[in-house]
Amino acid sequence: MDDIEFLEEKNPDEKFQYAFNSGYTLAKYQPEVLTEILFEIEQKDIRGLEGFKWGKWQYENEQDLKKLKEFAKIREKGKDYEKDKDFDRIW
Repeated sequence: MDDIEFLEEKNPDEKFQYAFNSGYTLAKYQPEVLTEILFEIEQKDIRGLEGFKWGKWQYENEQDLKKLKEFAKIREKGKDYEKDKDFDRIW
């Protein structure tokens, strides 16, 4: 059974979830392949695989959030450093 037959047997929610998970995994491990797939989907106007786009979007948002948290930690360390520096100036 190929992937298309597998998807045809599933209900729309399961199809979306399968495509979402596939899109997320490809965004994480093979973003170039996902970019090619999404290009083909848009060229052929395949609506049933919107989950790929949503999975990619979710993965990218998680990565952005992770980066923001890292930047916040760096900023806090910088503020602590500045406080210590100001304290040293007083004495």
